[in-house]
Amino acid sequence: MNGCRLSALPVLLGLGCAAMVTGVAVGAEAESTDHMARADVEKIETLLKDSFRSIGRIHDYRGVLYKKELFGDALIEQRIAFKFSRPFQVYLRYIEPNPGREVIYVRGRNKNRLKAHRGSGVDITVNLNPRSRWAMAEGHHPVTEFGIEHMLELAARDVRKALRRGDSGLSIADGGVVNGEPTWRIELRNPPDGRKVTARRDETLWGLAARAGQDMYVVLHHNESIDSPRDIRAGQEVFVPSYYASRAQYFFSKQTSLLIKLVIWDHNGALYEIYEYPELVLNPGFEALDFDYRNEAYDF
Repeated sequence: MNGCRLSALPVLLGLGCAAMVTGVAVGAEAESTDHMARADVEKIETLLKDSFRSIGRIHDYRGVLYKKELFGDALIEQRIAFKFSRPFQVYLRYIEPNPGREVIYVRGRNKNRLKAHRGSGVDITVNLNPRSRWAMAEGHHPVTEFGIEHMLELAARDVRKALRRGDSGLSIADGGVVNGEPTWRIELRNPPDGRKVTARRDETLWGLAARAGQDMYVVLHHNESIDSPRDIRAGQEVFVPSYYASRAQYFFSKQTSLLIKLVIWDHNGALYEIYEYPELVLNPGFEALDFDYRNEAYDF
């Protein structure tokens, strides 16, 4: 992937499937012989279910998103202060780089466009498609996928697939302290396989990825001949990885069960993403003005 590319961020797990847990196969043939591995599978399932329940009880939250994402050969770091509320509303203020940049997105408002300004230079307020090149110039995921719940869905999807396919290494252990919170760590190691999907007429990479059940930017990242989501043609074969990550570490707070940190490696073994949420404040009680560009505390 070259550096000028467009950059693009619930499940209950079945017990009757094969998996690799702490290096030991778990399935019908192993149930009676490896109770510790079976217990680990149940711990993972319980933790994921508890995490979905926990995020479901949270109406709004604020904090800082720290992220590191791979673009070309460079890992780009960002720190972004944010507010999030249900139904889907997001306010972002960049800390570094691009201090002062602000973004507001409210699903169903402003024709489902985000409102943003750069915070520097010729600083005008613009309305953008969340999937447009400018809107996604410095992120793997559009603002429409912002938040802890989406991060949890990505993690759970790969874990569930690993359990179903039985081709991955999966373990759970103490994760140490992350941003002041004791954690559990689920670690997943997946084979770097995938399949070829043929592009349809007038289909973008967004549509192809959705049809194939994979994240768009993961597909873009692993097809070096494609420079942007619109850079595909009918009949073109596109490689779609089976898993989001070749290796992943998911850190869950022992206090809240929330997924508060995620570390991802791509299918070439390179560090691909880190997302974590320090300074989380749960259910602060936001009002409509918190997601209104006319708020006098904002600089739109």
